[in-house]
Amino acid sequence: MMQYYFGMVLRWLPVAGRLSPIVSLDTKTGFFLLDSIISGNWEAFVDVLKHLLMPGITLGLVISSIFLRMVRNNTILMLSQDFSTAARARGISQRRVLYKHALRNAMVPILTVMGLQLAILLAGAVLTETTFSWPGLGSYLVMKIRYRDFPAIQGPLCFSHFLL
Repeated sequence: MMQYYFGMVLRWLPVAGRLSPIVSLDTKTGFFLLDSIISGNWEAFVDVLKHLLMPGITLGLVISSIFLRMVRNNTILMLSQDFSTAARARGISQRRVLYKHALRNAMVPILTVMGLQLAILLAGAVLTETTFSWPGLGSYLVMKIRYRDFPAIQGPLCFSHFLL
C-alpha cells in the first residue's frame, strides 16, 4: 500500500532499490548511507535516505505497536507503585517521577521482549527486502532456500538464533 500510494500516486518516494540509477556513489563499505557521508556526496545521501524511508517504516510498523502498548502498560503500572507515590510525596515533579523513576523501571521487561522480537524482525526483513528489491540477509536466505543450499541456509538461521 505504501509503495502504491507514496511511490506511484504521490511520487514522493522511490518504490524499489537502494539508489537511483542517475546518482553515482563510490562504495567502500557497502553501506550506502555511510559511503555517501564518507565521500561527502550529499545528493547521494538524500537519495539513499529516500530509498531507506519506506522499507524502514514498513519494517518498524510491524513491531512498534507491541512496544508502544508495553511501554504504556508498564509505565502506568510503575506510576501506581509505592516508590512513585513516595517520590511525588517528597515533592519531586511529575515529569521527573515519570522519566527517572517509572520509565526506567518500566523498561526492564520491554528490553527483554526486544530481544525476542529480533526473530520477527528477521522474518519481516525477508518480506521487506523482497518487496523493495533490497539485497540483504533476507533475500540471501530466500535465494538459498530456492536452490536448496542447506549449508548456506544454516548460516543465516544460526546467526539469527545467536542474536536471540
